[in-house]
Amino acid sequence: MSVTKSLVKLEFRELRSNESKLVIELYNSLSSESIYHRFRGFFKDFEKYIKSVFSDPRNAVYGAFLNNELVGVLEAVYLSDGCYEIAIVVKDNHQGKGIGTGLVAYAMNELKKKGAKTLVAHTTPDNYRILAISRKFHGTIKCMYEECTAVFNLQSINVDQFLN
Repeated sequence: MSVTKSLVKLEFRELRSNESKLVIELYNSLSSESIYHRFRGFFKDFEKYIKSVFSDPRNAVYGAFLNNELVGVLEAVYLSDGCYEIAIVVKDNHQGKGIGTGLVAYAMNELKKKGAKTLVAHTTPDNYRILAISRKFHGTIKCMYEECTAVFNLQSINVDQFLN
């Protein structure tokens, strides 16, 4: 799927395990704030983490490419039948431009095709961007202490408006 806006080509697709280095490079390029929001803390062993995600064939990793550069990643980690935990990050200089929203819409659409029914995302209460995306997709958000959880019922979400 592609979206073209003012000569900028934005593409979304599922990443293969042999592309794990692209994901690690993206993580290594992030600011401390973006790392904190993505991992809900300060984290640096990206290689081990990404290997573990790609090692389970039930998991999926989706990428957002802008002019062939990986600028966003969404991981969907299999939890149980029809349920995945998702986490997303967009490169610092590309945040706030709708890339995260498009990537979430694309991933939801693809996961729905794979039989997913429920998605869960965890974040911190100060991660306003992911909370805003969660609201756009009608996630049920509950915050308690230092963690917020968004639950998405894929059977009731229509992502078409975000894909066109």
